[in-house]
Amino acid sequence: MVLNDLITSWISLPDLPYFNIFIAIIIPIAVYFYLKPINIVKDLSDVGYDHIFKREQIKCTRKTKINVTQESRKKRIIGNLPPVYPNGWFAILDSDDVAVGEVKHVEALGEHFAVFRGEDGQINVLNAMCPHLGANIAIGGVVKGNCIQCPFHGWIFSGLTGQCVEIPYSDNIPADGAIKRWHSCEVNTLIFVWYHAENQSPSWHLQPIPNIHEKKWWYRGRTEYYVNSHIQEIPENGADVTHLSVLHGPVVFAGSNLFNMSKWWANLARHNWQASWISKTAPEEQHIGSMELYTDTVFFDKFKAFRMNVKSDQIGPGYVVLNVETFIGPMIILQTVTPVEPLVQKVVHKMFYPFVTSLYGTLTFFTESILFERDVVIWNHKKYLDKPLLTKEENSIVKHRRWYNQFYSENSPRVDKNTLTW
Repeated sequence: MVLNDLITSWISLPDLPYFNIFIAIIIPIAVYFYLKPINIVKDLSDVGYDHIFKREQIKCTRKTKINVTQESRKKRIIGNLPPVYPNGWFAILDSDDVAVGEVKHVEALGEHFAVFRGEDGQINVLNAMCPHLGANIAIGGVVKGNCIQCPFHGWIFSGLTGQCVEIPYSDNIPADGAIKRWHSCEVNTLIFVWYHAENQSPSWHLQPIPNIHEKKWWYRGRTEYYVNSHIQEIPENGADVTHLSVLHGPVVFAGSNLFNMSKWWANLARHNWQASWISKTAPEEQHIGSMELYTDTVFFDKFKAFRMNVKSDQIGPGYVVLNVETFIGPMIILQTVTPVEPLVQKVVHKMFYPFVTSLYGTLTFFTESILFERDVVIWNHKKYLDKPLLTKEENSIVKHRRWYNQFYSENSPRVDKNTLTW
């Protein structure tokens, strides 16, 4: 009754008991869904293939979407690809995905990882395959303290070293009875693993962002996409400044269907873009590339609104921090790109902002996801060109490729069309 009295006094509701009860129920529900973080998840067949159904007049069901996606991937011309797994830090899970005493199996970067949180709260990442008889310790394994026990024969491995520390039926522990332990870190609500083709230790470390690490800002949601492309294509978008006015010029309500981009109603308002990209040169920052971007929306070619300034750092091959300033307030978007397969990338965006930015931040997040889907449509069907035909205005793409090349090394794995499986 206290909530009902507050609501009725605030908005002067008529003296109708059922109406008051209705409002007392609806407002808390509306507040709950407003405060609840967004979670948009789209798999490989959800974006970029609808035109095939329209062209061939195929009924769009879940099964046919998957089949059409697979057929399209088989026919795709992939080009002369760079190595498929660069060296660097890659996000493999959100922090909330792994509770204390829980283990998760993750397939990425051509590896199988067992990711578990010990009783001390720390994340450990080991190879998932037990060296004894090859069982997957992430499927049925039991976390014991800061160790994990294989479900097949009970061998116990330390999360800190990967070394076998106990065999329940033997006192004879083999000297080489160890699972590979991967360098990992947990920062900014994400769990990262360090991948290096030559097994070198991390050459840089990821830093916590104070407003996220200290929980000063809200976590407001995430999007998760699976993209049919080489990993380099996605961060290269930041240096490809000339595509912004073409692909992302039409206003957001045109959606992600590229066939709508030329419609008159899609251009009643347009997003204007100015952008630049540079690589940092200080020895301790050579793994960072930076972009500055300014955008506003122009209505009827006259009226400008919704100005945003974005400063982003590409930190290594698969992690981007975007600091966004709007006319309402600031926000941060984290982007992670992780190779699930040679030509399948998992792309996650996570958004954080203070309360003052809340409503506008949510609208911005939905806008960002729609504009990102336009890129996904392109990536899903394009060919990688190692020697593209560029103009002088596109020199930043050349600079980006030179910069990104530092993340490949002699043993970085490569594939061609004949080695790919679908």
